[in-house]
Amino acid sequence: MNGTMDKQLRLEMEQLRDKMVESFLVQKTFQNGEVLQLSQSLDVLIVRVQEEQRRWRK
Repeated sequence: MNGTMDKQLRLEMEQLRDKMVESFLVQKTFQNGEVLQLSQSLDVLIVRVQEEQRRWRK
């Protein structure tokens, strides 16, 4: 993974994580739709980063 993409994806992951935590603190539950949506978006992004890392290691 090139440095720019890596930094960009990691920043995006950090921002999504921060939003999810903030939403959880307001809603006080992981069962809230917004919290779940942010968590799922973060999951997708994490998988994307892992796939990119695997691709660059080959």
